[in-house]
Amino acid sequence: MIEIDPRYLTNIENKGKHPSLQVFYDLVHLLNVSTDEFFLSAPDPAKSTRRRQLEKQLDNLSDRDLVIVESVADGIIKSKEVEEK
Repeated sequence: MIEIDPRYLTNIENKGKHPSLQVFYDLVHLLNVSTDEFFLSAPDPAKSTRRRQLEKQLDNLSDRDLVIVESVADGIIKSKEVEEK
C-alpha cells in the first residue's frame, strides 16, 4: 500500500490536486497500469469493471492458457444457446 496522509489523498481525489511524481509512480504500480494507459486510455463506458479486470488478467496468460480460457468461454456460450432453444 501507499503510505500517504488521508487528507492528501482527499485533495487529489476531490480538489484536483496533482500527486507528487513518487505518489503517482506508486499508484501506477499499485493499480498495475502503465503510465500510457493512465494518461491516454479512457475506459470504454460499455465495459464493466469486471470485464476490464478480466482483460488485465488475460494479458498475463500464455497462449496455451488462452486456448483453455477460449474453450471455457465457447462452452459457456454453447450451453446458453442450448438453454434458449
